[in-house]
Amino acid sequence: MRVLIPTYPEDIHAEEVALALEDRGHEAVLWCGTDFPTLQTGSIDVRGGEVGWEISGPGLEGGRPPFDVMWMRRPTPPVLPPHLHPGDVPVARRECRDFLDGLYHLAAPEAFWVNPLATRARSELKAVQLREAVRVGLAVPPTLMSNDPVRIRRFVEELQGRAVYKPFYPAQWDGEDRVAVLLTSEVSVDDLPEDEILRLTPGIFQERIDKAHELRVTVMGGHFVTARLYSQELEMTRLDWRTAGPRLRVEPDRLPPDVEEACRRLMENLGILFGCFDFIVTPEGEHVFLEVNPAGQFLWVEEANPELRLLAPFVDFLLSRDPAFRWQPAADAIRHADYSRRALDRIAALGPVHVPVADVYISSDLPEEASKR
Repeated sequence: MRVLIPTYPEDIHAEEVALALEDRGHEAVLWCGTDFPTLQTGSIDVRGGEVGWEISGPGLEGGRPPFDVMWMRRPTPPVLPPHLHPGDVPVARRECRDFLDGLYHLAAPEAFWVNPLATRARSELKAVQLREAVRVGLAVPPTLMSNDPVRIRRFVEELQGRAVYKPFYPAQWDGEDRVAVLLTSEVSVDDLPEDEILRLTPGIFQERIDKAHELRVTVMGGHFVTARLYSQELEMTRLDWRTAGPRLRVEPDRLPPDVEEACRRLMENLGILFGCFDFIVTPEGEHVFLEVNPAGQFLWVEEANPELRLLAPFVDFLLSRDPAFRWQPAADAIRHADYSRRALDRIAALGPVHVPVADVYISSDLPEEASKR
């Protein structure tokens, strides 16, 4: 079987999965989107009533169709050379993106897609996720997404000290001697900037929900892996567990049947086959939906607790090509621990082959230090 994996350079998830596939006799091709257009070429050929395509560049010697599986791990936008004239940048960026968007849609039409390209962009939208979560009966925190200063101030004031702010997309600022990361933050009316700033950048404002613990639920087809995150044990992780790195305690857990069924319906409504869900579990035992990441990180869960098997079922999921996949554990099933060092060694052996990813958060839904675990 041939598997194409659009991703970014030094992606430990893609490397481990590729190694596991190769060990089982399959071919895995990693397509680093940052290499386009400086190190890659692509072509779409329409003639004689047929449409063909190909890509070539570092690591893409086998990058020609047909592919049996397309894992849209984390396709990255093109990176243009810094010497390009500033006036040419908008044109070149638009042409590159339109070409690649077309190429993705033409690539491997008969393949098993994780996740389907047609639903990828919609499924990542926070507003759509919350709407669909409400429709399937999941509990959702009171939320305001807005750039209206009047509504934002009124919403935050009404919550009386229980408001939090979240960005639509994580952000990072690199300084000379430190890095600032934008994660979930408590916010009061006094913390809000002037109206002009609020208008410029829409934000997500929610009521802070009391937590007993949190859950990270990784879904592959019909297979659920639920991890309990003891985020309230550490002061630094009580608001956002992503700040913990390897210090976060993780244990196996299960979703209540009604919540699991609601997650299935949510994924069906979003049109995705893979997703990483984040839930708060309140002291009263209510499960409150926060978000689902259609391209979330998952190997860190198995690293934190090897009982939570994720690499093996994910590889089996790709090879099954079954949207209703259910994993059956086997005594000889592979483990993340068997592949993590090999993947890191292969990344190191490649050296600076690819164009680096420009935005760290294209490659991670965790803080940078946590994503390297």
